[in-house]
Amino acid sequence: MYFIFVILIFIEVIKLFEVNKIEENTIVYEKIPSLRGKIYDCNNQLLATSLPLYVAYFDVDFLKRLYNPSYDFDIKLLESRFNVKIDFNKRFVKLGESFDINVIKQKIPFELRKFVNISINEKRLRLENFGLDQIIGIVRDGKGVNGIEKFFDDLLSKKQDGEINLKVSGGVTKEASIIQYIPPINGESIVLSLDTDIQKILYEIAFNSKINYHAENVGIILMETKTGKIRALVTTNNWPDYFMGYIEPGSAMKPMFYSAALDLGVITEDSTFVCKGYIYPDSELDIKISDIHPHGLLDLKEAISESCNVAAVLTSKRIVEEYNNETLYNIFKTFGFGEKTGIELPNEIEGVLNSPDKWSKIEWAYLPIGYSIGVTPLQLITAFNSIFNDGILIKPTLIENSTPKKYRVMSSNTADKMKKFLKDVVEHGTGIFAKIPGMDIYGKTGTSEIPGKEGSYIMTFEGNFSLNSIDYTALVWVTNPEGYSLSSYVAAPIFKQVVLKLKEYYSENNRMIYVTPGLVPNIVGWNIRQVFVLEKYFKIKILGKGLYVKKQFPDPGSFSDEIIVYLGE
Repeated sequence: MYFIFVILIFIEVIKLFEVNKIEENTIVYEKIPSLRGKIYDCNNQLLATSLPLYVAYFDVDFLKRLYNPSYDFDIKLLESRFNVKIDFNKRFVKLGESFDINVIKQKIPFELRKFVNISINEKRLRLENFGLDQIIGIVRDGKGVNGIEKFFDDLLSKKQDGEINLKVSGGVTKEASIIQYIPPINGESIVLSLDTDIQKILYEIAFNSKINYHAENVGIILMETKTGKIRALVTTNNWPDYFMGYIEPGSAMKPMFYSAALDLGVITEDSTFVCKGYIYPDSELDIKISDIHPHGLLDLKEAISESCNVAAVLTSKRIVEEYNNETLYNIFKTFGFGEKTGIELPNEIEGVLNSPDKWSKIEWAYLPIGYSIGVTPLQLITAFNSIFNDGILIKPTLIENSTPKKYRVMSSNTADKMKKFLKDVVEHGTGIFAKIPGMDIYGKTGTSEIPGKEGSYIMTFEGNFSLNSIDYTALVWVTNPEGYSLSSYVAAPIFKQVVLKLKEYYSENNRMIYVTPGLVPNIVGWNIRQVFVLEKYFKIKILGKGLYVKKQFPDPGSFSDEIIVYLGE
């Protein structure tokens, strides 16, 4: 569609603006710019595209050679319409630009058309709202600078410009006819796993939660449990901290740690622990790890449900005594901490996981409670997700049709046990404010004090739920909410809001479409009522009978102010 459109435009340009400058039987060679590939979300909503931009220049030198005083009025009219001043000391003056050549044509007085040159450039457009700008990235001078645009720059980049050769014939009334056409080769397009509708919903939750809790930042990630596809990636920060920043996860680390301990056999689900409310990891050091209050005698389910630090430290002690520090280190390494997830974004960081030779004397006691380790939110949700994927860790992906790497990190039996424990966290434990009657919600809270900032906290809630027969894993993290010190009262309620909003969205089955006037959306499958909504943006011509759109013209992503709709049953 683009090729045909551009050919017609070139002929139009030659006829309107160039033909009187060209001698009869002259062959005109014109370049047709190729375009960068498009970026879509998982529902084929356009996130980024390139369009031909028509730029008009006034040829001052040519005017000087053919100057006639009768042009003076038209020149003033031209200046007024384009809101420019013709500088007669320059060779060329830029008049203006538009995606629609007719807009330019209508502004140029007929007698001055021979002095105007039209060039066709590429203009990159993207959807910038709801944090999508950080993911999509920007393009500068035809190169991706960051985000998806940079990671897939080779794929998206335009491949080869085309060429059209026109022969000018005729005397007073000259015509331009095509004698050769070589089509341009555009860049390839990409379909992301992101769902723009869900991204918008979660971004609004994050933004409002930041205000309500007077927090420095709120972030939310939504992942499809079985596929690793990222459906939403949100932060209220002005930079993508979900893969370029790290946090100490606090007790959100415990589900992965206990899963490994169960598989190693150092504990069982019947193991018991005695919590006095504190523990000294090393008798020679005056360093105490505390709980909020003494838990007394408790089993593994209760230790996880109550997020008991003492139980985690005692379990870690068994691992290093029965095995060694290297075994403990490998637990965290196996879950992907200390290395990049491989998400399709540039400049991902590895986080912080020190090797055992760099550990302090009591590092082994801090790691299982989520301290002395720095993890990106993306690493954390990926590790936690494995519990609900039958013990298999699947790498996260932003590409809809990709097949991510995956490997087993725990036995199926252990994954089933941990799911049971994590359901109890929400039913009776620290995650009770994420509970939703009638739904199976699994989750774990996490709170850590920000190093060097006493009284400042990072709060997390990682959870799992099912909607429309699809399992989802979600992570919420909140930085320094004012007046709160426990994630139970902040991150857990935000997670609950995420689930309820998504449940409402799916029950209404109401797809939101983001329309850029002049940029044709994909409307195949729409009902007739939805089509009429577009009349404020496009001229709609309906052909055929029926209630649903079976075909459309032009194709999605095309530039047009009119859409032809073919209906059917």
